[in-house]
Amino acid sequence: MIGEYTFGSTGYSVIRINNLYFIVPPSLITRPTDQTIMENKEFTFNCTASGNPTPKITWIKDGKIVGKGDTWSFDTKRNHSGKYWCLADNGLNPAVNASANLDVQCK
Repeated sequence: MIGEYTFGSTGYSVIRINNLYFIVPPSLITRPTDQTIMENKEFTFNCTASGNPTPKITWIKDGKIVGKGDTWSFDTKRNHSGKYWCLADNGLNPAVNASANLDVQCK
């Protein structure tokens, strides 16, 4: 039967058109971890999420967007030390996030 159905107490809708599709809020699978690295080295943060629609990953430092995507790489400088946030959002509430500290050491 084609139509819109609501299951459980979450109120998320399920729409069926030839197949059954579930709308699922984001959930983190891989979280970034605290790291220490020497200056002028390449560094990569990783963060993955599941959900439907597929969540988009945004990286934030000091309240500013600094990158997008599951993996984010950059050459480290002293001013890159600090707390980084991985935000996973697919338009359903709540978006989920995790943080990690990066400590860039001088040579």
